[in-house]
Amino acid sequence: MGRPRILFVDDEPNVLQGLQRMLRYMRIEWDMRFVDSGRAALDMMEQERFAAVVTDMRMPGMDGAELLAEVRRRDPGAVRVILSGYSDADSVMRTVGPAHQFLAKPCSAQVLVDVILRAFELERVLGSEHLRKLLTGLKGLPTPSDTYYTLLDYMKRPEASATGLAEIIGRDVAMTAELLKLTNSSYFGLSSRLSQPLQAVRILGFETLGALVLRIGIFRNFQGLPEMAMLVEEVNRDSFFVARVARRIARLENFDEHAQEEAYCAAMLSSIGLLVLLDQCPHDVARVKAAVAAGVDPQDAEVAVFGASHFQVGAYLLGLWGFNKAVVEAVAFLGRPSAASIGVLDIAGVVHIARVVSGPSPIYAQPAKGADIGRLPLDKAYLQSLGKDDRLVTWSAEAAVEAGRSS
Repeated sequence: MGRPRILFVDDEPNVLQGLQRMLRYMRIEWDMRFVDSGRAALDMMEQERFAAVVTDMRMPGMDGAELLAEVRRRDPGAVRVILSGYSDADSVMRTVGPAHQFLAKPCSAQVLVDVILRAFELERVLGSEHLRKLLTGLKGLPTPSDTYYTLLDYMKRPEASATGLAEIIGRDVAMTAELLKLTNSSYFGLSSRLSQPLQAVRILGFETLGALVLRIGIFRNFQGLPEMAMLVEEVNRDSFFVARVARRIARLENFDEHAQEEAYCAAMLSSIGLLVLLDQCPHDVARVKAAVAAGVDPQDAEVAVFGASHFQVGAYLLGLWGFNKAVVEAVAFLGRPSAASIGVLDIAGVVHIARVVSGPSPIYAQPAKGADIGRLPLDKAYLQSLGKDDRLVTWSAEAAVEAGRSS
């Protein structure tokens, strides 16, 4: 396999020359091309395939958002990055769909290189080229119809507020993921990553979020098979339950407040892979359900059908979108935290435990056949390595308490 080919696009000659100079040290690892317009970029794509396209936003003729939309159409597997100035907020809004990440100028060589390398490293998470193309070409996560139309209706009311918006968005995994993806981009220059919708809504402001929802269409109503719509809603409810259990366990184990919120965020977002599979591959999900009902481990069944577990699918997306490394790794290793054990109970371990004690995912649950059918197997080796075997009863009790509060 040859060096990955990267295409850089900017209409300013000085910027292109600057990029060439500061990335000179990457010539051994990357095969780089530099062009001065969107049209020239597309012409070059006729001749060569690119693993990633990095483009300025403001360019005459075809701007960065238009270019990346066309790149997505022509080659869904390419990583797409906007590298642009701070001043144009509307530009950020227009790149929500076609760009995986938005980097603000001035951007150091190391930051740019790290973003691209991290996207390439994520390819090791997925064993399926088909899945990678599906995920990099994804236009958004599906939101249950009731939530989607509730939000649209609320935004038209005179009394609508940022707090009210955050409350609606905070009940939906897909909306929360899309909102955090945007507000955690380097455009906003935040010193720490956000994990709660209200924080994100306050950063964006009511008017900006209104434009995102009503004009840009940041959120997408689920339009898949009718029989899958109910499962999307069940996954959504289950995700927030597991997130609350994860937060309770993290608090019980004396994690600081920031780590508690990271555990909550990772647990809640760990299901976005399932949402994507329900939306894009419903018939294959049905095959997995049948295998689980016959006694196959859910992760093994998913790997057999899709080439990856839904945790790996979710981690790939979160990493591609630039989410916090701790959150991405917690989702990636949720199924078997012993694969990345660092010798202490970490966020990945807390989220794994929360998923186990919360019961099986509603997608794979088989109540008539027993409570353990479809349940994620406990990583006993992980707990034994930490010397925390005796804590499982206590953690299970936390899930029971949370279930009582939620009923």
